[in-house]
Amino acid sequence: MGPIEILFYTVMLIFGFIGLVRGVHRELGNAIIFMAVVAILGLANGQGWIDRGVGALASALGADAVRTAEITFVVYAIILVVVVIVTYQGKTPDFSTKPVTGFWGGVLGFVVGAFNGYLIAGTLWFYADKYQYPFNLLTGPLTPTGTLLLQYSPLTVFPNPVFWAVPATILLIMRVWR
Repeated sequence: MGPIEILFYTVMLIFGFIGLVRGVHRELGNAIIFMAVVAILGLANGQGWIDRGVGALASALGADAVRTAEITFVVYAIILVVVVIVTYQGKTPDFSTKPVTGFWGGVLGFVVGAFNGYLIAGTLWFYADKYQYPFNLLTGPLTPTGTLLLQYSPLTVFPNPVFWAVPATILLIMRVWR
């Protein structure tokens, strides 16, 4: 398997192309939801809610520390993936008052889509690293590029959930205000 940062860049690129096709007005709506989810998961991580809940369940079932870490990572991953699927499948806040079209509309859609990919892939990578890459997701050491990129994952750049909730709230207010 190749370096994990290749997967990170690939996810960002895929979501960038999704943003290019969907347009910046729809991707901004998804960005609101993804920033809110990153804030909520960051709050749950900081308070230890999911860790304590999974730990209590795992100890009742007799699971060891490795299995507990794997289950905890899966819980975080399932929450994020379900939100991503529901967000892209369903209705999201739409900033379509005056859509940006043409070249710059495509560029902005790609950039916001790539940002959404960064939020998704970066958050999953943060939790994979926190729980020591469960299920042998990573078998060797991180490359220097991977180590550098991990320092810029969403929950490492802004560990306080407020820093993700505030821009999401501002975008939501802008959407409602129009």
